[in-house]
Amino acid sequence: MDLLVVVPHPDDEVFGAGGTLIQYADWGLETGLITLTKGEAGRTLGLCKPEELGEQRAKELQQAVQILKLGHFELYDFPNGLPNNAAEGEARGHGFATPQGVADHPEIVDLLLWRFEVLRPRAIITFGPDGSNRHPDHVATHQFVVKAAEKSGQKIKLFFYAPPQPLPEYLEGWLPPNHIRHLPMEVLLQKLRAMAQHRTQALSVLNFMDRFSYRLATETFHLAGYEGPIQHELLWYAKP
Repeated sequence: MDLLVVVPHPDDEVFGAGGTLIQYADWGLETGLITLTKGEAGRTLGLCKPEELGEQRAKELQQAVQILKLGHFELYDFPNGLPNNAAEGEARGHGFATPQGVADHPEIVDLLLWRFEVLRPRAIITFGPDGSNRHPDHVATHQFVVKAAEKSGQKIKLFFYAPPQPLPEYLEGWLPPNHIRHLPMEVLLQKLRAMAQHRTQALSVLNFMDRFSYRLATETFHLAGYEGPIQHELLWYAKP
């Protein structure tokens, strides 16, 4: 496999890498996604019952996967950890009442090790050490992916989501981007359609579009261990 995205929640795949996944699939590269939870602690917006949110988000993710043209997709059912910035009184899924999250399941390392051995990804995209917003599931996923890649012994390029400028509260642990991809209009439009599939998380989608609009058409990553000039493709052979 050329490029594999590993994230904890439905919608984590599309904000930072949706356009890259679409474009690389169009160019004939093999792309895949592993999502560790069904996001059952997210918002419901009244679109479903709290106990139905996990399955609803799984359906939304499946619809996004089709638009992202992913050749391989795996969805697991580890618990969705509580976000660190939830507002009081929000309509949340039943997972919001559960204290466990991805970090409470270190066996994910061995699961990922097995999947890396089977899928043989040349490159992986996941969250950076700060989890972008320090969500505990994001941070734990970063740690588990790095451990699994190291244990695999494979030569895997590890790319981390890397905003051009971090918010002041997330400066600690921020890694600067060293790979920057600018999306053409036709790819951007498909990415926006994929984002729109996550209907129950519409407030998160709108918040991202409002605060980070510059990241809609530009996707930025930090390649671990790379110290050269800015690159514009994650894989040297990626081209139309």
